[in-house]
Amino acid sequence: MKLNLKREKTEKLDKPRKNINWNKVLLISNISLVILIFVGLGSMEVIHQSDTNPNLCATCHIMQPNVTSYLTSNNLDHVHEQAGIECKDCHDYPVSAEISSGVNFLIGNYEVNEKGTMIKRTYSNEMCLDCHISEKYLATTTDFLFRNPHLSHWGYLPCSDCHLSHGEQIDYCSGCHENGGQRMTGAPIVDRGNIAKK
Repeated sequence: MKLNLKREKTEKLDKPRKNINWNKVLLISNISLVILIFVGLGSMEVIHQSDTNPNLCATCHIMQPNVTSYLTSNNLDHVHEQAGIECKDCHDYPVSAEISSGVNFLIGNYEVNEKGTMIKRTYSNEMCLDCHISEKYLATTTDFLFRNPHLSHWGYLPCSDCHLSHGEQIDYCSGCHENGGQRMTGAPIVDRGNIAKK
């Protein structure tokens, strides 16, 4: 029995070993590393562009009118663009949602309105107040107006009743009252002097 074990051990030792070609392993590892670096850098650039370039968003989303408005209009979105507010500062869109949205666009799995553009999304006041602090703060900033739109007898209204990001503002109060001196976004800036409260 001992003799058989010795014979098995010597037979295993006698078998030729496969030599590992370390040059090939090193070459393959380096190529893989370079590919990973390029994929990583490319992904970072796509994410950066999707954060800062609205035209990139418009390549997949059917939203060119919104992008044009953001870049050139007299609307609130352009006011935000001029202040350095980027699309994703309001449109919180994680990478997973971007990928899903891109796939849905490619396979045609999305909804559009009768004009063929994206369906309007709605947002709560909290999204606006992430930057604009609070309803009370807004009321103090427009307190010089004869009719303060941010301190209404209706209480605090949803921001979107008056403020549209990608469209002309709505003069909600003037539906019942004369405009009390407020300038709508996009209207010419006129020196109002001192507006006396009545």
